[in-house]
Amino acid sequence: MKPRVCAAPELGVALFVFIVALALIVLPSHARAQGTCSATADSDGDGLTDAQECLGLTLPQGITLLDGTNFVPSCLISPSPRSNCLDPNTKDVFVIVVPAAAGSLLPPNLFANVTYYGVTFNGLADLVITVHQITSTAGRAVTSTQNAVRITESRDTSDTILGVCNWGTPNDLDGCVVYTQRAKNFIDSVCNSVGDTTTDRTAVLNAYAVHTVLHETGHTLGGMTGSYSKRYGGNHYAPDTGLIMEQSETYSTKNGVCSWNISARWNLTLDPASVRLK
Repeated sequence: MKPRVCAAPELGVALFVFIVALALIVLPSHARAQGTCSATADSDGDGLTDAQECLGLTLPQGITLLDGTNFVPSCLISPSPRSNCLDPNTKDVFVIVVPAAAGSLLPPNLFANVTYYGVTFNGLADLVITVHQITSTAGRAVTSTQNAVRITESRDTSDTILGVCNWGTPNDLDGCVVYTQRAKNFIDSVCNSVGDTTTDRTAVLNAYAVHTVLHETGHTLGGMTGSYSKRYGGNHYAPDTGLIMEQSETYSTKNGVCSWNISARWNLTLDPASVRLK
């Protein structure tokens, strides 16, 4: 619809310019403010109320962010970067990573945009979930109604499974474990079997560890695959599908070189619809 022209052309132009300028100022924030900021509503379904995400959240005593602080501001007040604030319009999840007491083999920035062994991971961002990594001496409850995910690193070598996690949501059973020493031993055994001394095994382990952390986290965000397959060990896709939630990673030992197919992609057709945080 064209703007109404006033009797005085100069006033009409000025009014039109003013309306356009006002629209440029108002529309972006209006389009973004889908959350109601209500104390009971949860517009994005992440277990945190709109009010908590509109005003910012003070974490319980004993729980802090990695920088030592215990307050997460609202993106509506402190809009950048997204990883440092809460948004009532897109999902936020808190994750506790507990390194092995005997010395951690986990790389840093498990949920960030990182590249190891030529494989680029992007945390849960492709699922439109922002991760806030925390430390805790007071359990998993970040609010009275919402828990954090907890991933514990173990260097146990009594089995061959590289990761386990209870299926469900952050508010269900606690029990996500990644076995980094088993992964390292497996990588070494495969490479040693063909006499490979050139592959960067640390890079392989770092990629394998990030993949495993994301995979097990996926199991406690609703299962992720959306269906149970006895053939593929539960809520998994088939191996070699190139997806984080595939049952297992594959490798090759051709020409005396151990090479690894480590997946960093979510199934963006099926996985987002499977996400449940509460």
